[in-house]
Amino acid sequence: MDAIEALDEGAYAHFDHQITNFPEITNFMAPAYYYSNSIGIAVLFAIVMLLFFVQGRSRGAFVALVSFASAIVLIQTLRVLVPRPHPANADRWLGADAQTGTYPSAPVFLFTLCLILLGFALKEYADRTWMRFVFVVISAALVGWVCMAGFYLALHYVTDVIGALAGAALIGWITSRFIDSEAPPRPAAV
Repeated sequence: MDAIEALDEGAYAHFDHQITNFPEITNFMAPAYYYSNSIGIAVLFAIVMLLFFVQGRSRGAFVALVSFASAIVLIQTLRVLVPRPHPANADRWLGADAQTGTYPSAPVFLFTLCLILLGFALKEYADRTWMRFVFVVISAALVGWVCMAGFYLALHYVTDVIGALAGAALIGWITSRFIDSEAPPRPAAV
């Protein structure tokens, strides 16, 4: 456990040093914080649900809803099991009231999961390999930006983000098993 805490504290000290010496980084990282807050995630999830409904994929919408709800339950359960404070300077962005409940990083977890669900919803539109590749590259860049914002703005430790990415990947993988098994439409009766 000491090695994990040393990793977290060392990374925190590095990013705190960087933000102290280069405060202009905050201007680049702040939008990622806002895009991954509860309003940004709600908008992204609403887009996912809308795409599923427009395509007539009600099963996909239901699976996405269950996946998102499962992620929230998993986050809250882990926060009870692993009570952990935010880094020392997190109160700059979160306020004095939000000092506990940092593992796993909910913004990273839910933002990443929403992008995975968006990929499932856009599967109908991205029928070419290069389109999927572009989506994956853009999604990876956005997730990386949100992760780095958590570090630079002193919102989360490294292990908080790693746990969030692992959780989102796990729920995304489970979701893929149910969304991909969606039954094809039945042919019209003659």
